[in-house]
Amino acid sequence: MMPAERPNDLVEGTFLALLDGQERDALYALGVRRGFPRGAALMFQHEPGERVMLLLAGRVKVTRAGPDGREMLLSIRDPGDVLGELAFIDDEPRLATVTSLEAVQALLIPPATFRRHLETTPRIAVALLEAGTCRFRETTLKWWQTTEADTMGRLAARILELAERYGRPSEVGITVVSPLSREELAAWTGASRAGVAHALQGFRELGWVHTEHRTLIVRDIQALRARAA
Repeated sequence: MMPAERPNDLVEGTFLALLDGQERDALYALGVRRGFPRGAALMFQHEPGERVMLLLAGRVKVTRAGPDGREMLLSIRDPGDVLGELAFIDDEPRLATVTSLEAVQALLIPPATFRRHLETTPRIAVALLEAGTCRFRETTLKWWQTTEADTMGRLAARILELAERYGRPSEVGITVVSPLSREELAAWTGASRAGVAHALQGFRELGWVHTEHRTLIVRDIQALRARAA
């Protein structure tokens, strides 16, 4: 369903990247563009779903706070992703908070307007379903990793995902400029910062990765895949 061409800033497999130019333009006409600085909250856990957002540029993190106040990083969303679709679909309060990891541009669409458009354009509705199904598969796999794998296994899986999404081949391996701080990486891994630091040290000693400030160089991706599995 991927069109032959798409804007360079949209990430492959996201909702907007599954559409052609005319379909995207029709969606853009439904809402209002707004910019958010790094660290801004675009949506809050438990608030009503009063808007749907299409992420046009920049990346955001999706987090959920537990009863004890501990925050878990559920996922990273890229340009082209839709935000707030669950609250839009079931009309229930939001399950998570969405915060910008860098300056972002988003399109805000009223839920009723978005619903009417989907009802009259089945192909766009199918694209939304495809993108949501892909996200559900990723969430299911991460849940299994969190419950079954140790910290090193979970961290290996997170590093692999960063390498696949943001990595650039180089002479020394795959270089990844991570959008996450060490605290955010720990929350995404489902471990303490100390646990993640210890696991990273282990990977460095094995020669699988090299780390700098917000930069990872993956030197042995096959070893990480085996450890994640």
